[in-house]
Amino acid sequence: MIRRAGGRHVRDMSEPLIISQDTALLSQVQSSAAAAGLSVAVGGDAAEVRRAWIAAPLVLVGVDRAGLVAGLGLPEREGVHIIGTDADAVLAWSVPLDAPGLVLPRQAGFLASLLDEAHRPGSSSGQVLRLCGSSGGLGTSTLALGLAVRAARRGLRVAAVEMDPVGGGLDVMAGAEREPGWRWGDLGAARGHVDDLTGHLPSVLGVDILAASRVAPQAAAAPVAVRPPDAGLLDPEPPGDESAAPPEATAAVLASLRRSHDLVLIDQGRVPPGHDEAVLVVGAEVRSVLAAQVALGRGLATTRAIMRTGPGRRLPADLVAESLGVRVVGVFPQDGRLPGALEAGDPPGRARGRTSSSLDRLLDRLVGDPDGRGRGRTGPLGRTARWFGQLPLGPSPRRGLGRP
Repeated sequence: MIRRAGGRHVRDMSEPLIISQDTALLSQVQSSAAAAGLSVAVGGDAAEVRRAWIAAPLVLVGVDRAGLVAGLGLPEREGVHIIGTDADAVLAWSVPLDAPGLVLPRQAGFLASLLDEAHRPGSSSGQVLRLCGSSGGLGTSTLALGLAVRAARRGLRVAAVEMDPVGGGLDVMAGAEREPGWRWGDLGAARGHVDDLTGHLPSVLGVDILAASRVAPQAAAAPVAVRPPDAGLLDPEPPGDESAAPPEATAAVLASLRRSHDLVLIDQGRVPPGHDEAVLVVGAEVRSVLAAQVALGRGLATTRAIMRTGPGRRLPADLVAESLGVRVVGVFPQDGRLPGALEAGDPPGRARGRTSSSLDRLLDRLVGDPDGRGRGRTGPLGRTARWFGQLPLGPSPRRGLGRP
């Protein structure tokens, strides 16, 4: 365990790095690390920051040293987070540094998950695709499950995750509502490191499904969730909806799925910092495009969109792309046979046909094109998303439809 405390400087950068001279902030981070049996390195001056910047698996920038970091002209890298105890101060630096922000101790659960992942190099290798509908009725859940089924047909280890607390159940859509296995209600107390969930979730056609609960959450935590001693960490407030998972549980479970699966498809909901940006699902109609402009103006982080077409949805893809300032990677057309199949519990993508062909083309462009995530606006720290805890920040200019 290497720390700057006691006059020792940063040397071994296999440890996460915290850049701060605020003793109260350092104490909170080190308490979180100690509770999980982990360690962190501390750097406070420019020389230490330059030396450790690239090699550290995770960098936590205290608001007291954010100005120093911003002025050093450091190379772009991932895994940088702004931390502080004052929400306004974190917000003030999260936007100009274009990095996620964590307010402590309120978001100590996120911090524990970040530290745990940083101490497991190469473990979070799976790709995450979060599908976010610009409006209702676009079939975002259908699209997420269909992509998962087609990816499993290619031999990938795939998980489909329902993040919408009132989504109605991905397991129902897959015909697995009676299958044994955990739902979000069983994992609501998960914290820190969560073991491999394979075999504990309902599985259909090779897809592990984590669906919203339709019953009250269990009082006990799932046995695979290892929760460290309190050590000053604050428990989250209970979610407002019984089928929604607390943010700390979401972070821990998604980190586990990412370690054990090649691809994680997420149906809506907010994703904790550190996971991939969203792919916007938008209808080829004026109302849906305008709703997407609102979401993007509020800071939804995305550079890619999937367009839904069908009766009443006939806008050309180039106009939709220009209006939103994103790249339309493909089209998911309406299939009149899908509603009946879903009602019978027959998942999309099971058999050959028009829908499966469309899903395959989308999968090629989404999974086979990792560069797509990097074609957006970047800031000093090289991120396209502006996240403050879970909340995206900062409007972006849009043009085209609905603009003067």
